[in-house]
Amino acid sequence: MVDIRHLPGNDDGPEAFAEGAITLWGNLLTLLGSHLRDNGASRDEVLELLDMLNETNEETIQSPRARASAARHLQAVRRVLSEV
Repeated sequence: MVDIRHLPGNDDGPEAFAEGAITLWGNLLTLLGSHLRDNGASRDEVLELLDMLNETNEETIQSPRARASAARHLQAVRRVLSEV
């Protein structure tokens, strides 16, 4: 049996897993933020929630790479939701 974890070009290490999880999390935040806006939450309320989440991430995510990735995703979510 071939172990695909050791094939050349396979990037399924912890870093790849974290990047995938952060991307999924960013997509979920976009959906939740859109849902909040569609149901009457003000733009400022939603953006404030994202700011609080970013502060929490800065304090709790240990990996600098994962922290930077999460911040980039939050900025992208923020841009999308500030236009809605």
